[in-house]
Amino acid sequence: MSIDEKIMTGIRNRDEQALADLYDRYHRIIWNIARQADPNHSVCEQLVTHVFRAVWTKPQDFMHHRKLLASLIDCCRTQLLFLHNKT
Repeated sequence: MSIDEKIMTGIRNRDEQALADLYDRYHRIIWNIARQADPNHSVCEQLVTHVFRAVWTKPQDFMHHRKLLASLIDCCRTQLLFLHNKT
């Protein structure tokens, strides 16, 4: 079992440490993607929060056969589109 699979199993079992591990592993990547799209610090914070909250509330949406990082990036980009279409 890969590290990502172990983390996602923990999240599915409501293990908060698993969510912290996921955050530690990927938050910089998600932040950098958000920052490239929108340099506003508060928008970046919103995006990062949204992505990790989405994983916590619906882990099944991130447990695909594809790589977890790709799912996290897709979630970030989808939220970016949503935020930019709201304004």
